[in-house]
Amino acid sequence: MSNIRRLILDVDVPTSAHLMDLAQALTEVEGVKAVNITVTDTDVDVLGLVIVVDGSGINYKALQESVERMGGVIRSIDQVMAGEYIIDLDARKIKESQ
Repeated sequence: MSNIRRLILDVDVPTSAHLMDLAQALTEVEGVKAVNITVTDTDVDVLGLVIVVDGSGINYKALQESVERMGGVIRSIDQVMAGEYIIDLDARKIKESQ
């Protein structure tokens, strides 16, 4: 079993995709307890999304398959948190270290 607790994903889906259906599909993935989908870019054929998934023991492969079934693709994994608890980071500290 995975110990993944949070994933932040950069995802592209067709504009025809229904975001509520995508959110519902993702909440049905093993280990997922909550999903947040934010539209970050809109094109004629594609929506750019940031998807935050929280839970415990998240099955990444099943998550990826759910996105692909909706016609989407995961462009990048921008954050992964794993372990017994989630570490909250201050975004300003991350920018300062770059």
